[in-house]
Amino acid sequence: VDFLHRMSTGNLLGIAPGEGRTTVFTTPIARMVDYAVVLAFEDSLLILSGAGQGKLERWLRKYIFFNDDVQLVDESDALPMTGLYGADADDFANGFAGKGSDAALWSHRKVGQGVLVKAPPLEGAGYYLLGVPVAASGQLSPLSQYHDLRIRAGYPAAPNEISDAYIPLEAGLTSAISFSKGCYIGQEIIARMESRGQLAKRLVKLESEGVLHEGDSLQADGTAVGN
Repeated sequence: VDFLHRMSTGNLLGIAPGEGRTTVFTTPIARMVDYAVVLAFEDSLLILSGAGQGKLERWLRKYIFFNDDVQLVDESDALPMTGLYGADADDFANGFAGKGSDAALWSHRKVGQGVLVKAPPLEGAGYYLLGVPVAASGQLSPLSQYHDLRIRAGYPAAPNEISDAYIPLEAGLTSAISFSKGCYIGQEIIARMESRGQLAKRLVKLESEGVLHEGDSLQADGTAVGN
């Protein structure tokens, strides 16, 4: 807990088993390495990373020193993750785990060999189901549908809105930042930008009658105002 606390923007001290908290890992110039959810169990922490391909694990390993009692294990294969969203998500969670709709955000509980996590809603309640295989045939929606829903809800995700091109404040991740904790990588820049209240960029939702493509430069009166 101490290691992750000093490595990221969120306050992770005192996190209790069954609880989850969000945090952002940043570079020395406060650019985002990854946004993550940290879930606490009795004797371990489970990090839900967005970047994939072991990016966050490689970043963390660079900062583990000889006196750190820290072991990192990639659980991606052992804990495949399925998102559950919509009008029936609460009923499923209540039937599957005996607890769902009344759970706090990011709270979680073990269910058999898996874990059920209360996630942010997307057009109805939201949950993550970890470590429980779900047959793909005729049951799972394409990932593109999830991205459509989270864009409509204004949720950033890697690698588009969460990347080293932006800092957490620009992506609207203020809730994952503690402005009263001790030092962490990138803190000085984040604290300075927050105190000044001036951001060069800010994530917004854009509606257009024309076709837009990822990476297009947006112009206003001949000036580039965003991407």
